[in-house]
This record gives sequence, structure tokens and C-alpha cells, in this order.
Amino acid sequence: MSASLPEHDGRSTTARGLMAEILSLIGSSGRYLQAILALAGEESREAMALYTRLLVMLAAALFFAALGYILLVIAIVFLAAHFLGLSWLWIFSALTILHGLAAYLCARHVRDYSRSPVFTTTRREIASDLEALQKNAPRHE
Repeated sequence: MSASLPEHDGRSTTARGLMAEILSLIGSSGRYLQAILALAGEESREAMALYTRLLVMLAAALFFAALGYILLVIAIVFLAAHFLGLSWLWIFSALTILHGLAAYLCARHVRDYSRSPVFTTTRREIASDLEALQKNAPRHE
């Protein structure tokens, strides 16, 4: 005869034993994990849609900014040619050389800084941790 426990959530429960409780806990944990993963999947799809729209808008903004910059440079070239009385070809060539020089300096800056090691503090910390572990490790002889 099994002992009856007080009603919980309107259901009558009986003492089932430790193994049954462990299996119930595992089942409940599995259902909980499944629900959390389903929620994470739904939210990740929503986030992916949002970030895709934002990425498309960023690409459009960069395209229009670049187009606007090119048109501005062309307008400045022709205005300068008109007011200075120089050939627009010479002014355009000067601006092309100036932009090429700026691109070269930026590329050189990136090259110089890309050669410097990253995460130096983390590397030092890991090296000191490994050294301390090797120092305190038991010797097997």
C-alpha cells in the first residue's frame, strides 16, 4: 500500500521513490531546456531579421554617402576651375593625387598597427599563470 501525499495543484500524488523523482526532474529539465532553446531560436530569427534590415540600411547609407562625396568633389573641381580660370583637368588631377596620398597614409597606418601584437595583457597573464602552474606542479619521477 502506498502512502498518499497531500494534494499539490489539484492532483493526488503518491510516494514514488527516489528514482522516479530523479527521472521526473530530468524530464522537467529537458522540457525546460527545450522551451528555452525554442525561445532563443525565435528571438534569434527576429534579431537576424532586424540586423539584416539594419545592415541593408547601413550599406545604402554608405553608398549614398560615397556618391554624395564623389558629386561634391566634382562640383568643387568645376567651381574651382570656373573661379580660378584653370583647366578642370589639372584641378581634378591634383585632387586625385591628394586622395591617393591620403589613402596611402591610411593604409600605412593600418599596416603599422596590424603588426603590433594584440591582447598583450592577456598573454602576459596566461604566461604567468602557466609558469606558476609549472612551478607548483608535482614532479613524477
